[in-house]
Amino acid sequence: MRRALIVSPRFPPTSAPELHRIRVSLAHYRHFGWEPTVLCVDSATADGVHEPSLVDSIPKTISIVRVNAWRENKCRIFGFGHLAIRGLIPLYRAGKKLLSQEHYDLVFFSTTLFLTFILAPFWKSKYGCHIVYDFQDPWYTEKVPYSRDTAPGRWWKYRLDRFLSRFIEYFAMRAADHVISVSDGYVATLTRRYHWLSLSKLTVLPFGGAESDYDLVRSRKIEPKLFRPGDGLIHWVYAGRGGPDMAPIISVLFTALASLRQVDPEFAALLRIHFVGTNYAPQERTYKLIEPLARAHGLEGLVEEISERVPYLEAISLYEASDAILLIGSTDPDYTASKLIPCVLSKKPILALFHGHGLISRTAIQFPSVFLATFGETPEEPAFHAAVVKGLEWLRAPKFDLTAMDALLAPWSAKELTRRQCMVFDSAVGSAARPCNPSLDVAEETFP
Repeated sequence: MRRALIVSPRFPPTSAPELHRIRVSLAHYRHFGWEPTVLCVDSATADGVHEPSLVDSIPKTISIVRVNAWRENKCRIFGFGHLAIRGLIPLYRAGKKLLSQEHYDLVFFSTTLFLTFILAPFWKSKYGCHIVYDFQDPWYTEKVPYSRDTAPGRWWKYRLDRFLSRFIEYFAMRAADHVISVSDGYVATLTRRYHWLSLSKLTVLPFGGAESDYDLVRSRKIEPKLFRPGDGLIHWVYAGRGGPDMAPIISVLFTALASLRQVDPEFAALLRIHFVGTNYAPQERTYKLIEPLARAHGLEGLVEEISERVPYLEAISLYEASDAILLIGSTDPDYTASKLIPCVLSKKPILALFHGHGLISRTAIQFPSVFLATFGETPEEPAFHAAVVKGLEWLRAPKFDLTAMDALLAPWSAKELTRRQCMVFDSAVGSAARPCNPSLDVAEETFP
């Protein structure tokens, strides 16, 4: 059995969107011939939401190496506090020790803390390990996605980070044996930017989901804190980030909701729309992004925003307790929502508002529980507004065939997407994918 060192700085009991590809795969890697070891930052010195219950979804037999990042309060004295910087040297030292003491065929970086990718060339040069990167977001972009007013943190730091990212990405990508990406747009960008990255070295692998997450929520009796199911109201839920790239889409939604409130005030009086976890800033620095927009459309009392991120399993409990789910994309066609499949697994009606040219739209349209409204170039298109209005009408009285859902979800299961990951691993180390060992079928772990 081959061995993989998986670098995932944020890892349970830390909760963050980027860790779920690895988390749901851990029960399946051995089935496809790979023994994983996870290298991460200990939750005591990491950032993000602390979620002890998430540890219950991880097989007890998985080897996990945790390191302490530099303390944030001390690093802030010197003008930095981002986990990517605080954790870089501790991760380097721990990885160096592991690679020098044991043999690993491959190192897999699965994180949005892209600065950690810089470790790969050093490890590859010294230990000869193969390198696979997971691009869940773009690292460097030619287009500046933020303005001085909307940039996260200080403007000069943001511009400096972008400047350095261009050169650090180039250095890191020289070590890549394979790159996984959640978007075909990211693949096109990387092949255009780096001539040595042929299409055979890039694989588009969207996010999947694990039905066992819902089983875990039920078995642990995790209940939503925002509302009480059966309270006589109608609850629609959106859980995830908000941002300037989403505001034009949300504005169209709120315009349609304002019209609905005028046409059917009785229904609107019962409706509550919950936006949760819209701001990724730490709790002491978070602020609301959606409610000001809602007020501008006259939706006070109908739209509620909790800007602080909630634990992942609590978000799952919100989906399960809701009457319907909202999925809102970005004006960037390459944006791919990691929560699509977890939401579909709820079997609840979903209104999805996405860019029509993205992979996420081609995925969402496959499921009968999803009403998809898309735009071509801009959300201001009249056809998009009409589609959103139609979607709201469908959401009030949804009809779809639940019996077809399991078959449609099978290609997006954690096990299937882990199989595809392992095919990439096999390719990266220089051989065709091998058949799984039948003797491992019984040993495969299921949760909870």
